[in-house]
Amino acid sequence: MSLLNTEYEELLLLLNGAENDLQIMLAAREEDEDNFELLSLQSLRIPGQTVTFMVPAIENMLKLFGFTASDITKTACVNGPGSFTGLRLALAAGIAIAEVNKIPIAGLEYLPILAFGPCSFVDAPLWVITHARRAQVYIQGFRPNDAKGTPQPPLTEALPVTVEQAAQIIAEKTPGKIYLSGSGLNKNKKFFDEFSKVRTDAVLLPEIFNTPGTDALISAAVNAHYSTTPPEALYLRGSDAEENLSIITKKRGISEEEARRMLDAARS
Repeated sequence: MSLLNTEYEELLLLLNGAENDLQIMLAAREEDEDNFELLSLQSLRIPGQTVTFMVPAIENMLKLFGFTASDITKTACVNGPGSFTGLRLALAAGIAIAEVNKIPIAGLEYLPILAFGPCSFVDAPLWVITHARRAQVYIQGFRPNDAKGTPQPPLTEALPVTVEQAAQIIAEKTPGKIYLSGSGLNKNKKFFDEFSKVRTDAVLLPEIFNTPGTDALISAAVNAHYSTTPPEALYLRGSDAEENLSIITKKRGISEEEARRMLDAARS
């Protein structure tokens, strides 16, 4: 039972492990017609250490308000694209809570969440560009909200590309004024600084838009499709381990063929 005076009908847990910042959000509402109220949003900068911090952080957040995991009535997890480890661990935690509590779960695409804030004020197409690996990014194009503030269908689906391919796609799809945001700009600063010199009509948004805000996360969770079927991770590209399989197998003393059979068996 919550220590709060308010009795909530719904308690939502949202997990985002797509990038370096692990985000854990707890929100609630009293009635179905009400908006979700943010109870807590914790952002942890723990690259590569999600497995160590995530479950204790969830437990501490629930405990702070007098809740336990059994009080959660629905859960939402960002399912990609993004970090393999972060996505997998966040989804595993969300799915486990959903299955134990027999509650619905939703998967949330990451790039539209990042576009939510900027699309409310930009006056030209926005490209969200996030880091994938060295010189590779995930990109997706978005239209500005309409005059009533309603989000519009995206220009493209999420795409895994090199930075050179990203520049080509952006040029082909949006020849006029554009806005760019996301961690891919920082990780490939030299490239996009040069790109902005050529595309003088490109506006690079500040780093504050590289991490989803409260409104974006709540909006994504409220509008998501919930079910008892666990969402699948949206990886889009092969893992670093698979791409370096020949090197890894030599170190482990097994053949690459055997390793691939093991991977196929794990996927089936």
